[in-house]
Amino acid sequence: MDGRLVDGYEAAIHGILEQLGDGRLRGEGRPAQARQVYEILRRDYGFSGSYKSVVRHLARRYGTPPLRALRRVETPPGVQAQHDGFEVETTVAGERVRLPVRVGTLSHSRARFAWVSRSADQLAWQTGHLELFRRYGGVPLWVRIDNLKTGVARGAGPTAVLNRAYQRFARELGFEVDPCRARMGQDKGKAERSVRIFRDHFGDLVGQGWSELAPFQAALDERAITLLGRLTCPVTGTSVEEALRAERRHLQPLRRIDEPFDVIVSRRVSLDCLISFEGRRYSVPFAWVGREVEVLGTHGQVVIRAGGEEIARHPRRTEALLVLDPSHFEGESTERVLAPTPLGRRARLQLAGLSSASRHTLDLLPAVDAVARPIDAYVQFLEALR
Repeated sequence: MDGRLVDGYEAAIHGILEQLGDGRLRGEGRPAQARQVYEILRRDYGFSGSYKSVVRHLARRYGTPPLRALRRVETPPGVQAQHDGFEVETTVAGERVRLPVRVGTLSHSRARFAWVSRSADQLAWQTGHLELFRRYGGVPLWVRIDNLKTGVARGAGPTAVLNRAYQRFARELGFEVDPCRARMGQDKGKAERSVRIFRDHFGDLVGQGWSELAPFQAALDERAITLLGRLTCPVTGTSVEEALRAERRHLQPLRRIDEPFDVIVSRRVSLDCLISFEGRRYSVPFAWVGREVEVLGTHGQVVIRAGGEEIARHPRRTEALLVLDPSHFEGESTERVLAPTPLGRRARLQLAGLSSASRHTLDLLPAVDAVARPIDAYVQFLEALR
């Protein structure tokens, strides 16, 4: 009877297999997983039957697929880390919250660390990488990731197009990104095992209440270090702690990076020395008029870079839609760009919030370093106001 639950869904199942590129339809290649077919059938076609009925239908209709041997690969020390993420529910400052956790594993030594944050946005994604690298003691040559939008803009696996901000971040730190293939969890098996280890060995910490995030993170770090000495590295036969000490000699140094950023775009500087970014306009030194500059959105700052260096910095997401730095309009002309016309006397008075009369009063005031006897200064000031 159970097999009849798929009656009427045969065409849908065949279409799903075609969509997944099932090798049984072509006579070669990898067959689709029955679990995946079942989940798509439920989600897209309203199927209410059991998983076993789908398994039986696939076996009856398409035969039992041949087994495929899996290639086991162990990377040399310092070559690869695998990063994964999940959420935990805990209490912070008396509030029940769900917190994203990034788990990182050095593939050779099996050293595992976890970093927790309040958000899962682009800045948290990059900061999580930095924090894991600090705990590793350096940067591996490759980092294998899942196909989250914070890492991959579109696609998956070798043909994936990386998120531009993440691509720039990886380039600055000197590692290459290796996205998993679509629906291939075994591509980052070590990271997924780390998630299971986390749930087994860190669960009691999650269940506690914390006054703030920092003590929770400190407890996670302490537990991770304890596990380094208790667990065995299958490659070396030593403790993970000893394998990590050896692997650290092969990691790249963690380069200094000023701050993570979640947006990076190119903008041309207009004649009035401005660039547009996130619905606002920001000033840039006039020497860059007509040229392309790189604009990075960091936590609370807009950083503008050109020629390999920072040329301007402004507060981000201000109430003001026009953000100016007067110094950007000053200086000597260059061979390519003439300096803006200097401000006249009236313009300077207006920018200072002064009238001509108040300017005359200000000129009569003694310089600060010339005030030897304050009472005399007050007398002169009163005379000036008559």
